[in-house]
Amino acid sequence: MAIGTDYKDTLLNYFEEEVAGESYFAGLAEHFDEPGAAENLVLLARVERCAAEATRPLLARNGLTPRTDEELAIAGRGHVARHEKKTWPEYVAYMLKQFPLYMPMFENLESMAPAEDLPALKILTEHEAAAIRFAEREKVGDPDASDELHAYIKACEGQFPVLVAAE
Repeated sequence: MAIGTDYKDTLLNYFEEEVAGESYFAGLAEHFDEPGAAENLVLLARVERCAAEATRPLLARNGLTPRTDEELAIAGRGHVARHEKKTWPEYVAYMLKQFPLYMPMFENLESMAPAEDLPALKILTEHEAAAIRFAEREKVGDPDASDELHAYIKACEGQFPVLVAAE
């Protein structure tokens, strides 16, 4: 993910990365056997999907056509191998190192956006903040760390009820 200078190209790219991210996290869930890891990765996959769906209407509004979800799922699963050998604590450390780097990118997208797109983009940005808060709490062994992910998903529930119906 890189900071873009063109709003539409960046929006499309970030949407596609969220859809691919759903499959990435779901795929990672199959490789961690530490207690709670798989469940948390499934929650992270749901957070990614919610972030994508929050921005999907913006694609239509801006005349953008993403690759199919199937194509993006293949791309997401393609990134699993580089992390599948990590332990859960190692992966959480990776999240804490990598995910904060995305925040300025999402904020940059917001700065380029027309005002009518900002509510959806705030949801997109918040998904990353929720994942970071989760990782911070998970690192210190907080047994309720996943509350950050559940809260984000619940916040999306009113806007996208179909996505969170299957728990």
